Order: sequence, then C-alpha cells, then structure tokens
Amino acid sequence: MNIVGIQGSTWGKRPFFSIMNALGLHSAVLWNADVSAERYSRIHDSGATLFQDGKHIRSIDEARLSRIKYDGSWPHRSIDYVLGDLTREDIDLVVYAPSAVHICNQETANGEVGKYIKREFPNAKLWFVSHHLCHAASAALTAPFNSGSYLTLDGMGSSTWDFAAGVTKGFENNSIGYFDKEKGLLTNFMLKSGPGENSFGDYYMNMAVQTYDMAKASKIENDMFHYANKEDYEDVVMFSAEGKVMGLSAYGKETDKNPPYTYSNEFPLDVFGIDKYDYGPSWINFHKYSDVFDYIRELGKDDAAYYVQKHYEDAIVKWITQLREDQYLTENVCFAGGCFLNVCANSLIKPLFDKTWIPPFPNDSGIHFGAAAYGSFKSKERIEMPANIALLGKSYDDYVPDDAEHYEDFDMLCEVVAKAIDDNKIIGWFQGRSEHGPRALGSRSILMSPKRAENKDIINQRVKHREYWRPFAGVILEDNIGEYFSEGYETPYMLFAQHSITDKLPAITHKDKSCRIQTVNDELNPRLCQLLRKFEDPVLLNTSFNDNGEPIVETPEDAIIGFKKMDIDLLVIGNYLLCN
Repeated sequence: MNIVGIQGSTWGKRPFFSIMNALGLHSAVLWNADVSAERYSRIHDSGATLFQDGKHIRSIDEARLSRIKYDGSWPHRSIDYVLGDLTREDIDLVVYAPSAVHICNQETANGEVGKYIKREFPNAKLWFVSHHLCHAASAALTAPFNSGSYLTLDGMGSSTWDFAAGVTKGFENNSIGYFDKEKGLLTNFMLKSGPGENSFGDYYMNMAVQTYDMAKASKIENDMFHYANKEDYEDVVMFSAEGKVMGLSAYGKETDKNPPYTYSNEFPLDVFGIDKYDYGPSWINFHKYSDVFDYIRELGKDDAAYYVQKHYEDAIVKWITQLREDQYLTENVCFAGGCFLNVCANSLIKPLFDKTWIPPFPNDSGIHFGAAAYGSFKSKERIEMPANIALLGKSYDDYVPDDAEHYEDFDMLCEVVAKAIDDNKIIGWFQGRSEHGPRALGSRSILMSPKRAENKDIINQRVKHREYWRPFAGVILEDNIGEYFSEGYETPYMLFAQHSITDKLPAITHKDKSCRIQTVNDELNPRLCQLLRKFEDPVLLNTSFNDNGEPIVETPEDAIIGFKKMDIDLLVIGNYLLCN
C-alpha cells in the first residue's frame, strides 16, 4: 500500500490556502496491519516528501535510513527526517496513494490506515490520490516546459474503487494525460486493465527474474505480495533483476532458435473512446507466457537477457510511436513509472518527440514526491522546485570526521583527488544534499578513472562485490559531451544511453559502444565540475556509493562504514579527506 502526500487544510480558523505544509508518504501496509510496527513487504520504495508553502523542502526513501534496500515498511524514519523542526501537528494535508492489490474500502479515510494517519497528524486533511497520478505529477510538475502530455508505465499501480457501488473497478497499470502549469491543469486518464495484464513493467520484471535467477523465480511468483520476515525480504529481492538483465543484454545476441508463438494483445484506451491498441505480434499476455519462460531458460542468461530487452524495446517503441502518430501524445512529453529507468528503451523513444522529460525518480521512489507536489499544485498557483531536482535530501555540511585531513581550499583538495584518480585509486565522494531516486548523481558516488578496462572488474569484485559483467555509468562535463559521444545531448539524470566515439573510456563503454552517461554543469553540481576540470579528458566512472544489496549511503557515518568495508582508497566528505 502506498501512502503519499500531505497538504493544506481547513482546520481551525486557518484559510485553506494560507499555510501549506504538504507531506508526501509512500509505504506498503495492508489496511488491517499494525502500521506502527516494522514490516517488510514486496511492495517497495516507501518514503516521505515535504512541501512548505509550495516550496520543496526535503525528500527521502525509507531504505536510505533503515539501510534495507527497497524497504516498503511504514516510513517512520522518513517522516521525522523531512519534518525537521516541524511537528506532526504542523501538517495541513496528507495525500495518500494506494498501490498494487492492497486496496479495498477499508483503506478509505474511515479504515485502519486512514484512522492511523489522522491520529498521527491530527490537524491534517486526508486526500487519497492514485498511484499513477502521483507518477504523472512527479514528471509534469518537474518538467522544464510549462505544458504538454505525459505517459506513465510501470508494473502495477493501484486498483480503482467505485465508492458508490462499493466495488473494485479495475487496475490502473498505466495512465496518460495533459498538463498546463500556468493554468493549474493536470488531467489524468487511467488506462484500465486487470492486474498484470497489458503491463510493460510486469512483463519485463517477470522475464528478468526468470532470466537472471530462475531458482528464485517460483518463490517470488508465489510470495511477491505477502508479508515476509526480514530474512526472506533480503533473500528475495525481485526488483534488482530488471537492471541486471538490462546490463547483461549487451553480452547476448540473436539466436537461430525460434521463439514460441506470442499473443497479439490489445491495450485499452477506453477513456478516449478507442476500442483497442495492438501491441503487435511481438507482445504477449501476462497470463499466457509460460512458453516464453521455457524458451528463455533454454537460451542461457546472456542470450535470454538480449531477447527480453529487445522484445521489450520493440513493443514499447512501437506502441509509443503509434500514440504519437495518433496525437494522443504531444510534441512535449513527460514519462514516469519504473519502465523509464530502462535507458536503452528511453534512448529509442527520445527522437520521437521535440522535447522529452523523465524525472530522476521515475520509479516508485517518486510516488511520495509526486503526491506532495500534486497537493501543493492543486492548492496553490505555483510550486517552487530546487534547481537540481535530483538533490532533494539533507546536506551534512557541519560534519567533521575523525582522523581526516581538512582542506580550506577545495580546489587544492580536487588537485589531490585528481592525482589519486590518475594513479588509479578508488574515490568515495560525499558532497552536499543527497540524491533522491535510484541513481547516484555526484553527491553519494564512487569515482574512478574510466580509461582502464580492468577498472570495471576492480570495482565489481573488490568494491561492489557483484557479478563481473555489471556495467558502469560515466559522468562528463556538459560542454564536452559532443567530443566523446555521438548523440551529444545533455542528460543530467543518467536516464539515456549514448554511443562513445572514442576508445579512451573502456571502463564505462558497453560492448555495443553505448554508455549510460550523466552530464553536469556548474549550476547543477559545481563541486563535481570542479573536480572534472582537473582532467584532460573530463570524464569519470561514476557508480553509486553502496555495496551489493544495500541502499545508497545517506549520512557521513554510512559513508565511513562503507569506505572501510568496501576497500575504497580515499573518501572525500565536504572539504575533508580520509585515507584507508
């Protein structure tokens, strides 16, 4: 279950729009669960976001604080983190977004979760907002253009409840709509289907699990929506398979083996009066692909990953192309939902439109942000976002680590770090506000030279303790992108793949010459830019600051623990340098 958002209220004598403390919450709690207890669930990415008078204050996923990857338990820690000096009595409105199959009439304002929220936030009005509307808000309200269309795609959103009839109407696996920020419009149309049907996300996730770890596949399929204890939760991390298969797909190839017959399925767009949208012969029904499971098992991991990724790309590009041609998507379009973490597919979709936008948190980590943002948007004419919408957490500028060397001159510190990187040292990089979303973007990063092919193996084996083939992203000065990559466009949030036109970057270049790349400039990340300018080739390997199976570090203490455990050579925290 997903709890999202808090915002303005008519409590007491305060006018509804005079004060706006909007808190977005997201969590996986069944309606009859004890939400005060620690819980583990297959639903994932709980967290909280605070907007105050239309201005974003702070966002955090519970996993960053609990240190349990994909943590879906009630976000007690996240709430305290984003509130800061505020109390629960200061919150004006709670916006709640249910998720997946855990929705019934007991989850309304009069149900157990509603009662709990009202006890916790006694002065708050409670809103219920759909999962995909929160996805839409996270994209549309952060977009660099004022109006356009959007599309959200993931595995499963939330069921929809007909309060008059007292029945569940269906599941919103996807949505489409239009927005105009100047006019205060955000219009969301649900694309209806049953659970797991016509879902790009569910297809890819299930195929990825079958491809990557077949031994766990049956356990995951049988247990994915049930509570589990901590050990089970850590043992079955279904959500990690998708990213792994995307990376592994570069090692596979087409085979002579013919895939099984797949079903040409229909994608209903009932709200537009359209009877059907054909996915094409390459797509299949969620409930009818056991034959494909058998097929990919016969291929071996590399070729199976290639098949799943290619199958997915062909289907999603064909479908979005058709929507574009039929003018259901405009020239300016936003995308959100976990499907848009697939950088290879994103790169094929981007040329179909004049302007595309994907927020740095398109997956469910963006739900609590979208809820709070939507509440603020519907209650005020304008909302205010930070310049870098990836950096939404706390900074720890006053932290002084023990046994560290302090540099008054940060430029001198960059000189020292650059020389260490040239000497092929591994750097932990901890600066400013923490990133919100699944990727490290230069605040909680591990950095290394991209010029030696063996560096990929060094970090995978020595630091991250994971599979040898796992790829790495790169970070480059925005002004230099065209010198190293053929596409040459800005990509500040590491959501697109570009193709290298040089042989200088083997540690971050895939077999097909593609690279998941991040561009940075002085406005978005001045300190990382300062470091990059110390190199003749202003490109570095950039991976998230976390060990295998762990969330990205949040606090300086987390970074120091990781630094000592992960065999990193140097750790930079603000203007301080630590050596192992």
